[in-house]
Amino acid sequence: KRDDVAIVRVEQLYPLPEKQIKQILNKYKNAKVCWVQEEPRNMGAWQYLLVNLAEAAGFTPVTRKASASPATGFKKVHDQQQHDIVDAAFG
Repeated sequence: KRDDVAIVRVEQLYPLPEKQIKQILNKYKNAKVCWVQEEPRNMGAWQYLLVNLAEAAGFTPVTRKASASPATGFKKVHDQQQHDIVDAAFG
C-alpha cells in the first residue's frame, strides 16, 4: 500500500531490452534506482547488467553479499538474508 515505490521486473536478459529499460528510467528520472536480486552480488544478473547497460553504474545493488555459493545451506540464515534484502530495498 505504498505509493512511493515502483517495482519493475526485468523478465528478459538476452537480448537485453535496453530501449524499454531506458524508457522506464526516463519515466522515473528523479528516482533512486535499485537492482534487487536474491543471488549474491557476484552471481545472477547484476554482473551481466553492469557489462551490458551503461546506466546500471548508477543503480544501487541490493543483493546478498558476494559468495562462493548461491545458497547459505541453512534455512535460518537464508531467511534472515532474505529479510535483510527486502528491508534494504524497501525498508
